[in-house]
Amino acid sequence: MKKITQNILFLMSLFAFTVPAMQSCNDEPDGDNFYSFTGQMMSEYLTTNAQYSQFATIVQRAGLMDQLSAYGRYTCFVPNNDAINAYLAQKGKTMETLTDAECDTLARTHLVNEMYAVADMGGDNTTSVLPTQNMMRRNLQITHEFDSDDNSVVVINAKSQIYFAHQDDSVENGIMQPVSAVIENSTLSVPSLVAKNPRVSLYSQALEATKLSEKLEAYKDNDYKTTNEKITYETGGSIKEVALPPDEHLYGFTAFLVPDDVLKAKYNVTDLRGLYDLACSIYDVMYPNDVNKPEHAFDRITEPINPLYRFMAYHLLDRNVQGYNFLTVRDDVGVDKDLVNTTDWYTTMLPYTMIKVERLNVSKWTGPDGVLGDRYINRRYDDEHFVRGTHVLPSVESEYTTDAYNGVYFYLDDIIKFDETTRDEVQNCRIRMDFSTLFPEIMTNNIRMNGDYLKYDNQDIYDDSYKYGKNYYFPDGYLKNVKFLDNTKTGHFIYRRPRSNYYSMHGDEMIANGMFDLSFVIPPVPFETEWQIRLGFAPMDASQGAKRGTVQIYFDDKAQGIPLNMDTRIESSAIYGATAFPDYLNIRDDDEKRAEDFKILKNKGYYRGPYSIFHDANNNINTGERFAKQSSTVRKVLCTVNIKPGEDHVLRIVKVAPQGVPGVAKRDVMLDYLELVPKSVYGVNAGGQAEDDL
Repeated sequence: MKKITQNILFLMSLFAFTVPAMQSCNDEPDGDNFYSFTGQMMSEYLTTNAQYSQFATIVQRAGLMDQLSAYGRYTCFVPNNDAINAYLAQKGKTMETLTDAECDTLARTHLVNEMYAVADMGGDNTTSVLPTQNMMRRNLQITHEFDSDDNSVVVINAKSQIYFAHQDDSVENGIMQPVSAVIENSTLSVPSLVAKNPRVSLYSQALEATKLSEKLEAYKDNDYKTTNEKITYETGGSIKEVALPPDEHLYGFTAFLVPDDVLKAKYNVTDLRGLYDLACSIYDVMYPNDVNKPEHAFDRITEPINPLYRFMAYHLLDRNVQGYNFLTVRDDVGVDKDLVNTTDWYTTMLPYTMIKVERLNVSKWTGPDGVLGDRYINRRYDDEHFVRGTHVLPSVESEYTTDAYNGVYFYLDDIIKFDETTRDEVQNCRIRMDFSTLFPEIMTNNIRMNGDYLKYDNQDIYDDSYKYGKNYYFPDGYLKNVKFLDNTKTGHFIYRRPRSNYYSMHGDEMIANGMFDLSFVIPPVPFETEWQIRLGFAPMDASQGAKRGTVQIYFDDKAQGIPLNMDTRIESSAIYGATAFPDYLNIRDDDEKRAEDFKILKNKGYYRGPYSIFHDANNNINTGERFAKQSSTVRKVLCTVNIKPGEDHVLRIVKVAPQGVPGVAKRDVMLDYLELVPKSVYGVNAGGQAEDDL
C-alpha cells in the first residue's frame, strides 16, 4: 500500500476537476463522481486483501461497495477476519445469520466521510473525539496507548487499536486504518448505559428513583422534516455563502456522575437515603422556603423541588456535548492560553442554573493537583480566588462505554453543587457565552465548530461543496425558546461555521438577515443585582466592503435606548469623539491612558473586544491580532437591568429601516457572543480599578 505522502501529487491533480458535492451516505453515488484511476480504490483494497474478506462482505451487503469505488474522502477503520469472528462469537451470530440491517450498521460505524491520518487524531493521552462523525452519525472516541512493542497507537472507542504497522494505508479515495476489534457504538440511551456500569450504581439508582431517567430517554423529533433547501446569502465583506437546514432535530443529554467509592470516601454515602441527606445539606440552604413543604420529604423525591431531585438535576445537561474535548470549545480556537482558561457556560436541568466549565491553560493557576488540559466544573482559581471546582475525568474504564445514542456521561472526582460558594464566588463574574452555546440543539446536532476552521470557502462563487464544513439556518421553532419572525420571508437565522481568521470569537458566529424580529430567553443569572447585558460583534462599514444592519433592542418587551447601528466602528467620531483612536497595545501598560480610553467608550455604552481573544489564519497567537486592538471587534451594552434569579427574561432584537437607507433587508446582524455582567464587575470597586480587559 502506498502511504499518504505518495498520494499527495495525485490528490492535487484532482483540483483540476469540478467535483460535485458528495451525497449523503444513504444515497447512491452520482455517476459524475466516477473516474478512471490507475491506483487502488477503497473497494478494491477490501476485496483483494484476504484478511478483510468478511468485512468486504458486510460492506457489500450494506450496499456501500459502489460508493467506495467512487471518488471521495473516506476513512475506513477496517477490522480483519479474526476481529469479525470474535465479534460474531460474542453476539452469538455467524456471517450467515447477520441481517442486512446489521451489516449496514456495522459498515457505517467503521466509515467516516473524511480522511484522517493517525497524526490528525491528536497526540496527547487524554480522550478526544474524531472531528467528523461516522456514517451512523455517531462520535468515535480517540485515546492513545502503547502497544506490546512500545509503539504509540490510537485506540477507537477504548477497544479497537489501530495497528501500528498498517496505519495510514492510503488508497485513491481515502485512508485505511486496520483495527484490532470491531468498533461498536452503544444502542442504549444515557440512563440505560449508566445502569450497565456498577461503579456508578448509586447515581443510577437516583436517576431512576427521581424519574429524571425518563427525561433522558428522548432522542429525536420525528415531526421535524428537513427540506434540504439550500439558501444563498452574502455576509461580512460581501462573502458569498450557502446554508442548509439541519438534517435532523435530535435531543441529547450529558450526565456527570460520581463513582460509588468516591461518594463513600468523601461523604460516607452508600445508599439513596444518604445521598438525599447530602442533597438536603446543600439545597435546604439555597431554597429555604421549600424546606417545610410536603414535597421536600424523602418519599417525594420525584418532585422538582425535592433536594435529591435538585441535586441530580444539577449534574445533568439537556445537550449532548459529544465528548471530553468538546466540553470547552474545540482546540481553544482564538483563546490566548497564556492569559486565560478556555471557558464555556451551560444551563443544567436544575431550572435557572448554569455550570461553568474550564479547561486549564494557565500554568500558575493549575493549583496543587491540576494538570494543564484538564477540565473542571465550577472552578475559580486565580490570583484572588481559590475555588478548586470538580475535576471531570477524561475517560472511564475500558470495559465500559460512555457514548449513548442520545448523549454521553463522564466521571467526576467530587459532586457538583449549586451552593453559596458557587453562586456568590464562582459565578459572581463576567459570564461570557458564545452564541452557539446558548441553544442546546446546536451542540447536540453536531453543528457547533463543525468543519475545518483553518480552511476557507471560495469567496468568488457560492461554495456548495461543504468540503470544509457547513453553515446552517434554523427554521422557526427548531431552537427552544427562540422565535424568529420575518413576514417578508427573506430572512434567516444562520450559524456560520468557524474560520479562525474571522473577526469572531472562536471563528464561528450567528447572523440574522432580512427584516426580522428575533427573540430568545437569556441564560439564567445566579443572584439578584443589576446586570449589564452585552453583545459581542464585529461592526463593518463601507470601507470594509459591507454594512451591518440597524436594530432596536427590547428587554422583556421594553425598548432599550435608541436603535443600534451595527456598522459603526468604535474609532468613529460618533463613538470615540474627536480624539484620535489609540492603538491599545501602546496604552495598555499606561494606567492613565488606559483609564481614559475605557471611560470614553464606557460612557457611550461600548467596550473594546477582549484582550484574551484573537484571530489568525493559523490560530496562532504569535501572528494573530487581539480583539482589544481593533476597532471592528466590540462589546456593546444592550441594557442594564435588575434581574432576579428564577425568572425568564427575553431579549428581543428587531431589524429596523432607517429613513433613506437602501438595501436594509440585505444587511446582516452579527451575534457572536453574549456577556452577562453583574454590577460587582462592571462597577468600579473600592480600589478604584476598572473591570479587567480579558
